[in-house]
Amino acid sequence: MRKKDNKERKSPQGKPYSEVEHIVNSREQYLFSKEWKPDGNPSALLFICHGVAEHCLRYDDIAKRYNDLGILVFAHDHIGHGQSEGDRVHLTDFMHYVEDVIQHVTEKQKLYPDIPVFIYGHSMGGAITIRAMMEKPTLFRGAVLSGPAVIPSPETATTTRIKSYQNDPLVYHGYMKAKWGLCTLSCLQYIQAHLNTIEWPFLILHGDEDKLCSLEGSQVLYDRAASTDKTIKVYKGAYHQLHHEPEGVGEQSVDEMVNWVKERM
Repeated sequence: MRKKDNKERKSPQGKPYSEVEHIVNSREQYLFSKEWKPDGNPSALLFICHGVAEHCLRYDDIAKRYNDLGILVFAHDHIGHGQSEGDRVHLTDFMHYVEDVIQHVTEKQKLYPDIPVFIYGHSMGGAITIRAMMEKPTLFRGAVLSGPAVIPSPETATTTRIKSYQNDPLVYHGYMKAKWGLCTLSCLQYIQAHLNTIEWPFLILHGDEDKLCSLEGSQVLYDRAASTDKTIKVYKGAYHQLHHEPEGVGEQSVDEMVNWVKERM
């Protein structure tokens, strides 16, 4: 997954990829990658699929909670995000996100062939997760979806109340690009048209004050999926990034997602 001849390639932050953990996708792009290892041999794998404009290191607390269960957690920054190559939050095909996830998970699973694989997706990462599982349903044991993008919300002015997000230099703070929007909408239309084909286990967590990804989308996903193992939990008064919500909501949502995976290991 790492290349030997990468001395000239540098991250958007100017750091040589020879000094940065990374994978190389099928389009020869360098993607920053991160792995959180538990003590001892892992009992399961879990891939974290981050949301739009952010990066995978923002999920360190969640990863460490899964480590406590003996789960090896891994992730990468999507193309155009964080420390990965690519024009910032730009797309020509939403499936590029999906293909990179499938590639990374498949390569990691080859190293640990006899343990289950789970996937966690937040926001846009939820849409990527759903499409990845639609493409490769047998690759995963189940999915945790936090505020997943299924139906876009018309209220996009409210983004986040979280100061750590606003001050994070690895987060993209510019305007969303038209091509990215078109590619994402196309993906969401595909997902909505194929919800009844979903048969895999999933947990949905969603705040009812989420202004970025519509709670309606999560409810439609839950209602239309053919899965026999499906759960939806709605948090009253909570916004988009549940795991960063105050007043104990963040801790409660992380407990919920960790316990769901624990029960299915």
